[in-house]
Amino acid sequence: MYDFESDYSSWRDFKLAHRTQQSQIVPVSIADPNVLSRQELAQLKTQCENDNFAIYRLEHLSHANKTSIRAMASQIGMHSLDQNLCADNDSISSLQVMDLGRARGYIPYTAKALNWHTDGYYNPIHQHIRSFMLHCIQNAPSGGENMLINHELIYIQLRDENPQLIAALMQPDALTIPANIENGIEMRPAQSGPVFYRDSTSDTLQMRYTARSRSIQWKQDKHIQRAVGVIEELLEDSNYVLNYTLKRGEGLVCNNILHGRSAFTNGNIPQQQRVMYRARSYNRLFNDQ
Repeated sequence: MYDFESDYSSWRDFKLAHRTQQSQIVPVSIADPNVLSRQELAQLKTQCENDNFAIYRLEHLSHANKTSIRAMASQIGMHSLDQNLCADNDSISSLQVMDLGRARGYIPYTAKALNWHTDGYYNPIHQHIRSFMLHCIQNAPSGGENMLINHELIYIQLRDENPQLIAALMQPDALTIPANIENGIEMRPAQSGPVFYRDSTSDTLQMRYTARSRSIQWKQDKHIQRAVGVIEELLEDSNYVLNYTLKRGEGLVCNNILHGRSAFTNGNIPQQQRVMYRARSYNRLFNDQ
């Protein structure tokens, strides 16, 4: 596979030629997530190599449980899962509207729109989230659409405009996330880091980003200011953004691409309320295969 720095021209041509268009999104059918077939693995791997993500659909809803989801995650390279503050004991988060507990107030646990971001953008680099899986147990009656964009396309547009924009975003203090303080206690210190960087474990391009504006500190640099403006424009461009609403039994696996979620409306009974399982990993998909 081409390298995004030393083989930039070839890498760029490959990425642009193989990227999926909105009309081309077709879920990979999975017979048994506990034991993926060679063909299923090949389909998922090819899509992830092209777009850094793949959508799948379970053929049997009886497999839609945490044991099966974790087994599937392991087979595609997600061996080391992140135990974040709101994750369950098995390191898989149950994303649903929460009115009580620690998750209350965190946007993923509300019905509000979720702005563009990469997961774990507030983590230190040595604990960067390289991949995640999002599995739909129950979709909302309306809303909850996922917005997706391969971060490599953002990199290409910025580098084509001016390589200095990329150089600025690769500075170790390009973006600082403020400390997370709960009830006067610092749960996580402030984190500074680059927006784009080379992942030392896979030699691939990684991105760290959030579109939130409150308390976010961008380094005062004219190239960073221009780059942030370009990113914001691209995230509103329908030529780059893919939209997909996960239905019951469907899921998304990705190398922590840029993503967001529209607001949704829950039903009045538990069976109509949106529930997603989310597993985050420190591993890149298929990096050991």
